[in-house]
Amino acid sequence: MECIKCGKESTKKDRGVSGGRCSACYQAFVSEPTEHGLTDMAIKLAEEELSGHGRIYFSKDSLKYQLQRLFIKRIQWCNIGMSVLLIIAVGLSVMAVLNGGFFVKITLISGALVLVPLVIKANYKKFISQLDVLVDKWISVNPHEKLLTAEKYQASLGGRTPTNLDEMAFKQVLICERSETVALLLSNLFHIHYGCHVLSGQSYPGGVNAEILSRLKQNPSVKVFLLHDYSPAGHAFVRRIKTDAKWFGGQRVEMIDLGLNAHQKKLFNGMTNKQLDRNKKMKETAEIALFSPEVLMKKCGAAIKEGVALDLISTAVDAE
Repeated sequence: MECIKCGKESTKKDRGVSGGRCSACYQAFVSEPTEHGLTDMAIKLAEEELSGHGRIYFSKDSLKYQLQRLFIKRIQWCNIGMSVLLIIAVGLSVMAVLNGGFFVKITLISGALVLVPLVIKANYKKFISQLDVLVDKWISVNPHEKLLTAEKYQASLGGRTPTNLDEMAFKQVLICERSETVALLLSNLFHIHYGCHVLSGQSYPGGVNAEILSRLKQNPSVKVFLLHDYSPAGHAFVRRIKTDAKWFGGQRVEMIDLGLNAHQKKLFNGMTNKQLDRNKKMKETAEIALFSPEVLMKKCGAAIKEGVALDLISTAVDAE
């Protein structure tokens, strides 16, 4: 495995002897390919892509999903390989029935080979389940300059803080279920680029949320865009914004639900979380953090410009 600091290659034995560090520069290794399915260099390259090579702030969840996308692509290749092997195995089975002999042995071998992609796929799923722990360890050892923290959030806004309310019109607002999404968008100056206020359903950002909301509610032609997870909590968030008098309940305003919703699964195919609910039924959820910050901003910006949900954008938007 290559050291991300000096580039020296280290075998598993070398890493064991040096206490999990590079023998040349003493940089700590975080991942172990056989245990995590990733190298440190692969994680670093994923961070660089995620940050647009140092241009864009990203969150811990952004990195987790960026790495998950790597495994999803590998799983897709496993599915393709398994399909090809199945076709070959079926063809050889027919030949074995017709001709016997040599084809019987080949059929048995091809049948066994079909299991290989299944085993590899199972390993990739195991690696995905370990990403939370791996990412936590990674950012503690290798904190990226664009990994968003509370301090970096304040610094990223500079003189263009949300408190400068008079600099923006009160014609449209993007209300997000999660405060973390708001911080990510504001840090990357989404509100400046797209001329749209950004608030969270959790009264964030503090100090200006109420003032911004008050001014928005004074405009009868204001456009309200909602952004949330595909989850029961996300759906409850939408109902609250629409019906709670603290928000826009009782007001006739144009309100557009950008997503994520059940009919938009093409947007997050393969990136859902599955777990049993209290009734022992399998439920699927998807987090808005599954989009990289750059893609999320472009999609939301285009959707707001067109006044449509995320899955109905007609403008060309760079996707992953």
